[in-house]
Amino acid sequence: MTENLTPSTTSRPTTTTRPATPRPAGRTIAVLGLGAMGTAIARALAAAGHQVVVWNRTARPLDELGVERDSAVSVADSPLAALDDADLVVVCVRDHTASRGVVEQLAPALADRVIVNVSTGTPAEAVASAARAAELGARYVTGAVMVPTPMVGTEQCFVIYAGSASDVGEVGALVDALGGTSDVVGDDHAVPPAVDLAMLDIYFAGMYAFLHATALAGAHGVEPGRFLPYAQGIVSTLGGTLPDLTASVETRSYDTGQARLDMCLAFLEKIVASSREVEIDPGLAELVRAASARAATRRPGSTDWDVVAEDFLPPAVG
Repeated sequence: MTENLTPSTTSRPTTTTRPATPRPAGRTIAVLGLGAMGTAIARALAAAGHQVVVWNRTARPLDELGVERDSAVSVADSPLAALDDADLVVVCVRDHTASRGVVEQLAPALADRVIVNVSTGTPAEAVASAARAAELGARYVTGAVMVPTPMVGTEQCFVIYAGSASDVGEVGALVDALGGTSDVVGDDHAVPPAVDLAMLDIYFAGMYAFLHATALAGAHGVEPGRFLPYAQGIVSTLGGTLPDLTASVETRSYDTGQARLDMCLAFLEKIVASSREVEIDPGLAELVRAASARAATRRPGSTDWDVVAEDFLPPAVG
């Protein structure tokens, strides 16, 4: 895992696909916040052989966490009490307002210990939290767990970390216990939440589009189970399209002729019309149709449909 714990020196996040190399277990790690993700992290740490001290704003008995009373997990009655014997602190609370409050409580007693904040927030919130930690003299790492809780502690787990090289170098026990793979993206604390939310952007839009498509097909007698293989096929096709879309965005050029704007707009018009025919809200299809129509007022119909990206990108230079 040595390579995984070396921050990228580029401005773009690197992708690390090697699983963590096991390190000696037996550290004491505090996990502050016992929502679904905090609980999953605590379980993974205990399963990896660490002593885990947990705290939650609303007290929860150990049996609610799915661990035995004689396990390596113990409950503290305050964040400071959880810190007493901890070598490393993981904060996983509801948002960055709450996490900053926790860090402010801990800072005077942290000494040289590192805090890893995996609370969900926006990039701006993550940067503000890191700046506040720096003001308090705390060693601090931002993390983003990129998988659902059942995958935490498995080979499917994926976590992104940002922080100074020295601080990230102290989180190996956590990296190993969570399993799977991890990326270290340098010291820009905005990157982990930015990538996390960007991935969720695709995920939720995809689920919403699938549900809409299932309803549209169902309105014409196609049962959900019968439609599913078709949906899986188009998702596979989408995956093959992403590299070309990436190239279009990177080069700001839209002239391959592979997917004409006028042709794609015509398809989208049909999706919207078909939805309305059966009294289904067009949903995302209407938003994409509108974006395509805007692009068509500015570009020739022969332009690649990918040009809709220009609605999101900063103005081109030159």
